[in-house]
Amino acid sequence: MSAALPAHPASVASSVDESKAGTQLTKAKAKLRPSGTKNGRNLCMLCWLKQVDANGQKDDFRNYYDKTLTHAQREAYDTEAKQLVETNNWTKAIIERGALH
Repeated sequence: MSAALPAHPASVASSVDESKAGTQLTKAKAKLRPSGTKNGRNLCMLCWLKQVDANGQKDDFRNYYDKTLTHAQREAYDTEAKQLVETNNWTKAIIERGALH
């Protein structure tokens, strides 16, 4: 009787590595989704998505908000957001027509 020899460990490992390589998913960029919080950053994000880049990514907006806008521009969004909340005017129509600062 002859017993079958086990497969060489190196050949088994390489076939497993090859199958993993074919099924690995590349990490997609994070889609930009504003939270429900009514603040200046989210107001800016909603206007930016509507007026600048409807398919904008999280990293793109972060770069825009943190590195492109000045402190005064970010404060203007904060002030506008506060006014919209106080007057109960935080609505999609108002935000879509909102100005980019």
